[in-house]
Amino acid sequence: MPALGHDTLARLLLESGCQIDQATPLLTGQPGRQWIGKVLDSGQVDETRFAKALADLLALDYLEVAEADVDPALLEVLPSRFAFQHHLLPLTREGNTVRLACYDPFNEPAARIARQLTGAQSIRWVITPRLHLLKMMKQIYGVGGDTFDEILRSHLSRFGDNQDEQAAGTDLDASDEEASVSRFVNQVIREAIRERATDIHIEPLESDIRIRYRIDGMLQEVAVPKQLRVLQSAIIARVKVMARMDIAERRLPQDGRIGFASEGFPLDVRVSTIPTVHGESVSLRLLSRQDQAFGLSRLNLFQDQEQLIAKLLFQPNGIILLTGPTGCGKSTSLYCFLTEINSVERRIITIEEPVEYRLPGVMQIEVRSDIGLTFAQGLRHILRQDPNVIMVGEIRDLETAEIAVRSAMTGHLVFSTLHTNDAVGGITRLLDMGIEPFLVASVVRAFMAQRLVRSLCNTCKKPHAYDALYLKSLGLDPDDERYRQANGCEECRQTGYHGRLPIFEVCPLTEGLRHLVVERASGSHLKDAAVKEGLYTLRDDGFRRAAEGWTSLEEVLRVTHLED
Repeated sequence: MPALGHDTLARLLLESGCQIDQATPLLTGQPGRQWIGKVLDSGQVDETRFAKALADLLALDYLEVAEADVDPALLEVLPSRFAFQHHLLPLTREGNTVRLACYDPFNEPAARIARQLTGAQSIRWVITPRLHLLKMMKQIYGVGGDTFDEILRSHLSRFGDNQDEQAAGTDLDASDEEASVSRFVNQVIREAIRERATDIHIEPLESDIRIRYRIDGMLQEVAVPKQLRVLQSAIIARVKVMARMDIAERRLPQDGRIGFASEGFPLDVRVSTIPTVHGESVSLRLLSRQDQAFGLSRLNLFQDQEQLIAKLLFQPNGIILLTGPTGCGKSTSLYCFLTEINSVERRIITIEEPVEYRLPGVMQIEVRSDIGLTFAQGLRHILRQDPNVIMVGEIRDLETAEIAVRSAMTGHLVFSTLHTNDAVGGITRLLDMGIEPFLVASVVRAFMAQRLVRSLCNTCKKPHAYDALYLKSLGLDPDDERYRQANGCEECRQTGYHGRLPIFEVCPLTEGLRHLVVERASGSHLKDAAVKEGLYTLRDDGFRRAAEGWTSLEEVLRVTHLED
């Protein structure tokens, strides 16, 4: 590449959006790998504009690479580690010339090695923005692609084509630390943390292995290196070793935990394996152990909801029940409630399965069914510990429900959860368990239903004018123009959403509802009566949040029932 003068470099920086006073410190030295990196790391230039200006200056092609632009045959020739080390992506071979995508065309050592590996006479650089290039490399080579070639070569040199799980699982510690299955598993977990995933699923298929992350409640498949199936046994065995499971037992489900630190932050990983027809499937739940900010402010409540919930929290006794499916944020809400009322005057004891977050000043017990410590057994002993407030992770059976009711009748405030579709459904669930209607009417203070909806990405959300007839069919004001819609950008992985927020249905047991409970009224009659008394359903609350621009109507409709 030709040497570029001071004036040329200055013009290049200014064309890339850099201010004159900011450009001066960047003009020291000649273009090269360190100079390109220094400019991009400074944050003073727009990477896309810089790439375009650099391509124009050097008369090179500019391309925002797509997967279709890459010749799979070249991926086999250039090792993934080389590509990741030099930040380049092979595109196509045209005669004796190989086209490579990069953001640094001054990397002569990489060009020389690429010529040797491909047998090409010349290398033709194609300029692409750095962030886009790194994203496409991860997408094409897959997570862990930078070390996969070495891992695979090391594995095959020891085991050949032998896919025996026991053989592949017993020699993991003998592999090279720099290129090991252990490192690959760590990369999968770290990448999940960077993507804000709550779960990782490693799933064996008939002729492949699939890795999926759950991000903002939605499963998204992760690009993985080709031939990953060869390492299936070793990967699963490594996870089981980390979680202190029995690697020899592959016929029965197992549970375990991993203590993991990422960038200095502690992480608790709950691991579960189940046997399937194609091998063991592994699920990992990621729970941060760093200090969490709990309280009503975290729930993003409307003022009327906050006042109602605050009033319920300071009841001297009774039961407050949260309802909803698994993964809808019930535990987080309970932690917020307990934090709000936590004080030196109150003794709060919880029994959970498992304890997901540690709350300062709260006595927390973890269920251990293997030694007989169940919810019911733990709850009996909690009552001997002079508590003011009790939290039971879940009411699963009649025995636990009866003890919780008895606790509320003897002057304790009890929080717990049920798996029902809406708030009023909690009433019929307790009755179906066998709790007498007069006990439900006398001790339950409120039922709350909860769901999580995805938050619109603040970077790319845009106003959307919905059809008036469509809004009217949803019971909304047809002239309301406050709604926003998902668009998609780099910040949100083109989904249009970033993060989640709860929507609530808060149903206090009023005098009218108590009479209906005692009379064993049907769930539909209870719901109608609650709505007449001013109940905001889950869908109503979601529509309110959509009108505030926090989420979209489509997202609210996705997570709520039509009858709401």
